[in-house]
Parts: sequence; C-alpha cells; structure tokens
Amino acid sequence: MIKWEEKSLSRKISIFSLLRILLVLTIFNLIVYFGTTQIFLARERYDVEQGAEVVRDFLSQESALTVDNLLELLDEYNATRSLVEEDGTQYILDKSGGIDDLTSDNQDVAIFNKDKQLVLTTDKSVANFKTGTVGKIKIYRAPAFTGYYSTAKVYSKNTKEVIGYVTLFQHFSSYYRMRYCLVAILLITELAEMGLISHVLFSSTKRFLRPLEEFQGVVSNIAETPGDLTVRSAIHSGDEIEEISANFDKMLDQIEGYTKRQARFVSDVSHELRTPIAVIKGHLGLLKRWGKEDQHILEESLDAAYHETDRMSIMVNEMLDMVRVQGSFDLHKGEKTDLKKSIEFVLGNFRILHPDFNFQFSTSVEECVFAEIYKNHFEQAILILIDNGVKYSSGSKIIHVTLDVQGDDAIIKVQDEGEGISQEDLKYIFERFYRTDKSRNCVSTQGGLGIGLAILKQIVNAYEINVSVNSVVDEGTEFTLVIPIIKAKQDKTD
Repeated sequence: MIKWEEKSLSRKISIFSLLRILLVLTIFNLIVYFGTTQIFLARERYDVEQGAEVVRDFLSQESALTVDNLLELLDEYNATRSLVEEDGTQYILDKSGGIDDLTSDNQDVAIFNKDKQLVLTTDKSVANFKTGTVGKIKIYRAPAFTGYYSTAKVYSKNTKEVIGYVTLFQHFSSYYRMRYCLVAILLITELAEMGLISHVLFSSTKRFLRPLEEFQGVVSNIAETPGDLTVRSAIHSGDEIEEISANFDKMLDQIEGYTKRQARFVSDVSHELRTPIAVIKGHLGLLKRWGKEDQHILEESLDAAYHETDRMSIMVNEMLDMVRVQGSFDLHKGEKTDLKKSIEFVLGNFRILHPDFNFQFSTSVEECVFAEIYKNHFEQAILILIDNGVKYSSGSKIIHVTLDVQGDDAIIKVQDEGEGISQEDLKYIFERFYRTDKSRNCVSTQGGLGIGLAILKQIVNAYEINVSVNSVVDEGTEFTLVIPIIKAKQDKTD
C-alpha cells in the first residue's frame, strides 16, 4: 500500500496555495511599487518645474544672455567659473557659487541665448545638449546623464522680450536611491509574510486532509479486493470529502449494477448463440440424412437455418456497431450534414426494405438545414429510431418522421403506433444491454440485443444533442431530437 506520507497531498496543496498567495502578494507589491514610483517621478517633475522657474527668475534681471553679461553676474556672487571653448564657441562652466547654488545637487542647468547658442552650463556632460520643447518635461537618457529635463523661455524684466532659454536637468540619482529602498522594504516584508503563511498552510492542510487519508485507505482496500463490490466508504467529515465519499459509494452502486447487467448480457448472448447454432446443427443433420430425398425436409431445414443465421447476423452487426461508433467521434469533428437530405435518404432505404410499412415524412422547411455532425452518425441515429419503430409496430405499420426549425435548433421527431414502452422501462431504454420484457420474449429476429438506443445515446452525447421520449403502452412511442443548426442555405429552385 502506498503510504499517505509518500503522496504528500497536504504538501502539494500547501505549496500550490503558497504559490498563489505569493502571486497575489507579488502583484500587490508591484502595484505598490509602481504607484509609489509614480509619486516619486511626479515629485521629480515638480522639482524640475520649480528649479527652472528659480533660474529663469534669476536671469530675468539681465537685458541679454551673453557670455560677458553672465560673467559679470557670476563675479558679483564670487562664483567659481571658467571659460570653455569648443568648436569655435565659448560658454561658461559654472562650478559653484553662482547659478549652480540656485539648484539642488542632482540638478544641472544649461543657459542659451535667444539664438539658442549655449552660453553657460553647470556640468560639461550636458554641454552638447540642444534646447528642448519649451514648456515640456521629457526624459533624457545618456551614459553620463539620465533624468528629466525642461526648457523655459527667459524674459527680461526691463524689455519684456525673450532674451534666451534655460534648460534644467533633474538627475534620477535620488529617485534611484528611493526606489532601491522601496524594493528592499517590499522584498523583506513579502518574505516575512510568506514565512508566516507557509507555517499556517502546512499545519492546517495536514489537519483538514485527515478524512481524505481515511478515504484513501478504503480505496486501497477495494483495489486489493476488486471482486468485492459490496465495500462502501463511510466518511463523515461534513465537507467536500464526505461528498466525494458519498459519490464514490454511488459509483460503486453503478458499477455493481453494470456488472450485473453485463453478466446478464453474457448470459443472453450465450443463450442466443447457443440456440441458433443448435437449430442449424440439427437441421444440417436432417439434411445430411434425409434432405437429399425429402423435398419437404430440405425446404424446412433451409428456412430454419436461414432464419437462425439472420438472427446471428443481427446480433453481430449490433455488437460491431456499438464498438465502431465508440471510436469514430474524434475522426469526424467539424463535419457538416444536410439533415433533410439525410432523413430522406434513410427513409428511402426503409421503403425498399419494408414495403409493407407506410413511412411518412413531413417538414415545414424548404431549405437545406445543416448541423455540425458526421453524416454517418446522424443517419445511424435516425436509422436506429426508425428501425426501433419498425421492430415494435406489429399492428399499425405507420412511421411518422417530422423535421422543423425553431430558432437555432432543428427539431426531429420519429413516431410509431406500435406497442409502446412502459414508464418503468422508459427510464432504462438508453442503457447498454437493456431490453424490455416484450423484446426479451420476442422469438423473431426483430428483438435485437438492446444495443441500438445505447448507440443513439453515445451519438447524442458526443454532439450535445438533446433527446427526449414520450410513450404510451399499446399506442406508440415518439422520440424527439433537438440539434443546433450551424448553417442554413436557401435552396434555389425554378
């Protein structure tokens, strides 16, 4: 027996639940992370706007933004600065004490004259930067600098005219530091939460699954003694495990019933085959002894042998049909069938096979009605229903078949005026090997093995077709099929 500890179902459930909780916590932390970083970035954008406004206000006292004017302005504040000449142009590198003191440590400034030529910068890493779109905050990514930048016009307080432009750069260094701290806090918090949750999960699932351990023991006992179908589980845990136990007992009841029906089927088949073989063998003996001389014995023996051979043929065909239809559904998925045309085809064959019957087909549909079902399967279903009506219509030999369309469904009805089915038998007619008392006592070749309607049930289940039956003893039976329509094509006739 496999031990419960080796299966570790409680461990599997705990790990699975832990992973789901981890996923939820991770998603929550990601939401917190992205939400907080957006707040940080909004703060960075605000600092860019404020820094640019401070520098612009400081420069507005000048009448023009030139290298000479800015040198005089910086000298007034004793700023540490230097002149830099690159590509034939000069600009001031303000190191400290001047405009550099107006901004924070993670901010740099580039000042341009009204012709958008650089005249001052606080860091050479942004010296080659051109003026951006005025009034827009954008992200600048470069090996030496990554952050926000914004360009603003500088107006002279005296002339009210544009004298240049100021671009302020906000490095992401402080933003990165805050982001790293946030990630560390979220990770430590999540690890602590997962440790506590895992302890609770492993202890609780082990306790909750104890009834399942008992149920597993019952199943193992049944596996060791499969022939004993009287064993039943008795779990009373007040939860889903108790429901599983109850359903398991119901399943055992069904298996026991199926086994009994199968044993009855074997007995029936043995009896059905033994009888025709014995009859054929007996008549062959008569033929061997006197059939060559006695014409009456010859005809009687041949008729009997033909009759019994016909019975065996029906048995074999029904058994083959049952096996064949079980394995053919997956091979014909997506195929379409014209229901009206197939019904007419099946009825045409029956009119040839049973000329003494009146097969009536009525429909209000003037168009081709298509459904997603394999043609052979649909025709086999209709054949089973009509053949069933023929078998049990010893008096009135009228079979009614109707086809109508209601909304997105095709409604097919097959009605006979035969013996009918009792309400007691009606509950079991779709079960394999089940036959009503009348059909079991039938001595002709019409009775069959009780497989036809079981095959029909397989077909309707495979294609999600609704089937219903109404029957009155000695008045007849009506089967109704409801099939979803997938395509309706109007016939064009002259």
